[in-house]
Amino acid sequence: MRAVTVGIISIGDMGLGMAKLLQAHDYRVVTVSEGRSEHTLSRIHAANIETLPSDQALVTQADYILSIVPPRDALATARRIAEACTHSDTVPQRAAIDDVNGHPHRSPLYFLDLNATPPRLAEELAALFVVADESTTSTPFVRCHFLDGGIIGGPPVLVSASPTLDTDIDTTPSSWKRPSVVLSGPELDQLPPTFAALASALNAKFVSPRIGAASTLKLTFAALTKGLTALSILSFSTAQREALLPELLAHLDEYSPATAGLTRRGVIGMSPKAYRWEEEMRGIGEALDTQGGWGGVGASVYGGFAEIYRTVAEDTVLGKERVGARERGTSAEDAALLIANRGRRDDGEEPGL
Repeated sequence: MRAVTVGIISIGDMGLGMAKLLQAHDYRVVTVSEGRSEHTLSRIHAANIETLPSDQALVTQADYILSIVPPRDALATARRIAEACTHSDTVPQRAAIDDVNGHPHRSPLYFLDLNATPPRLAEELAALFVVADESTTSTPFVRCHFLDGGIIGGPPVLVSASPTLDTDIDTTPSSWKRPSVVLSGPELDQLPPTFAALASALNAKFVSPRIGAASTLKLTFAALTKGLTALSILSFSTAQREALLPELLAHLDEYSPATAGLTRRGVIGMSPKAYRWEEEMRGIGEALDTQGGWGGVGASVYGGFAEIYRTVAEDTVLGKERVGARERGTSAEDAALLIANRGRRDDGEEPGL
């Protein structure tokens, strides 16, 4: 039997971690190389991820597709895959590949949207994959089912290895620090037989049969974690402008050490991700207002947080930072300095500092 093929769009920091996790569990991982940056391509090649030339090739080869893109790109990504499913020559090409579940005909494709988007958008994405009854159309198409999802936590990391005679990587779940992948949609017993093993590898769990529920859970979690980081940026940068940051941090350490740890880590870690979090904040505000009934309060608060992350990404040198290649903002003090002095000089520092 061939290996289960998982397509990942795209290979950013989270996508790369997911790819390595799946490779360690003997999945064939593929991605589309067209239009990717040199930085991303080098990361793909270094991880030995198989590249395909087009979305059509991805739809043909994959059994499952994971969409892990910035929230602003979620809709365009889903549209691309839905369109690729309708290409007439995709159908026979996909059918020519043996079904990994042992069925006489190839099982449907599954598209897992794992992006930080509001429930309203999850419903729109799901609608893209709803097609007319096959008996009512003469146009062939690849059947693709949609699952709403979200990722809570950082990228998967191999934290221990127990080499054996057969492998140099321990693939047991305990050897990986994994995020939680939350899903909503059809019940597990309605999914292909291979899905249970995939869910186990990804640490995935169903939270509801309702499309949009997983997105709500993801965003309400991020409202607390990334929302606290946004508040920390405001607090630290204001204290920095008044030459009070050392005193603020000292008081946090003494009177609220748990808050001190969370806020420092958040301010240090957010720089390479700020550009992604801007749109996520807007999605959180929408979810709080629509699902939570807050009547505009969510948009007001988290719209402001979105502006904070936009400022970091576009108006400071912190927006140029990459995970794994950090130069600035590696301490809370340096990040606060750059943000407090935004726009004063190209490097964010005042003359003489």
